Amino acid sequence: MTSKPSLSELTLDVNGEAVHGRVEGRTSLADFLREDLDLTGTHLGCEHGVCGACTVELDGQPVRACITLARACEGRAVRTIEGGDDDPLMAALQDAFMQFHGLQCGFCTPGMLMACRDIILRHDSLSDDQIRIALGGNLCRCTGYVGIVNAVRSVFERRAELLAAGEPLAKPPTQPDWAGQPLTRFRRTGGQMQAVEATPMEEGAGDDQTLRETITVQKPADEVWAFLSDVERVVPCVPGARLLSVNGNELEVEMEISLGAIRARFKGNGRYQFDDQARTGRMEGEGRDARSGSSAAGGLDFAVIADPAGDRCRIEFVASYSVTGPLSQFSRGGLVKSFVGAMAKMFADNVQRVLSGGQVSDKGNRLSVLQLTLNVIKSWFSKLFNK
Repeated sequence: MTSKPSLSELTLDVNGEAVHGRVEGRTSLADFLREDLDLTGTHLGCEHGVCGACTVELDGQPVRACITLARACEGRAVRTIEGGDDDPLMAALQDAFMQFHGLQCGFCTPGMLMACRDIILRHDSLSDDQIRIALGGNLCRCTGYVGIVNAVRSVFERRAELLAAGEPLAKPPTQPDWAGQPLTRFRRTGGQMQAVEATPMEEGAGDDQTLRETITVQKPADEVWAFLSDVERVVPCVPGARLLSVNGNELEVEMEISLGAIRARFKGNGRYQFDDQARTGRMEGEGRDARSGSSAAGGLDFAVIADPAGDRCRIEFVASYSVTGPLSQFSRGGLVKSFVGAMAKMFADNVQRVLSGGQVSDKGNRLSVLQLTLNVIKSWFSKLFNK
């Protein structure tokens, strides 16, 4: 006899109206919108975050509704294609799609329109090739994209007219919206990062989208903590990361990712806090890839826990992240968790190397597709054979 799945209360803003519901932990945002709210304009295609048919806006940025958990949207603002009825920019895009024959069967069109609206918001103008790159995360089986590109270009040509008419074409923020708040744990509520009273490693923190990793370091806890609380030493140990500047508890960091065809360089700001007595810390920040227009935001809680023997310790990580924009289709949970686990192993090796008197070279610190893939495969086999 199987037990019934537990349900969570959910409250969020959908197209300007507060809605309430009860969802399972596995319920996607797309299923909640379609099944619970009857907003069937959000279409489900691949259900793997690749085709873009389910694209909606979450706090003003495009996300894949099929791979976004509904309960991860608690307190946030969602905008679907149905929410564009009174939007002059959406009306202009719809007219352009009809004028330039940018749709045939229409299945991809809602997600395509949501993505195109974001492109117009983010850029003053784009060439046809740049429009095609920006729409690389939205697939169409019918049109050949020529009509879609022509439609987007025509709206770019009218951008000044739309601005003069009062259309709010403000670019989405690229800086952390929690800047200036007290240094503490944060949670996003209603599109803003709100400070809450909680310890970094509280029991049960996070949900199905939270990534948890534990690594063991063959050094005493005090020595490891002294290292982790020195951001200028620890950031270079993160594969692909480069510390640009430190100002008080503010950081400027660059993160370069190159995984086959996926290439991105996220640059942004962050903050950190440390509790020396508890040996816990938190880092969080937000950055943007100028090439694709994608944004990434995340937080990392960590704690150093001493081993009774005293000659080693473990580091526990609880990480949360979000990727929006064209690269969001690559943020599928299982794939990301596997690579995060591999990166954690590389990070632990770098920490161990530095604490043993070695150095992390620029070449060794780059994200290697082969090394990550081998680490992922090794992890899968270890889990398969319980080793």
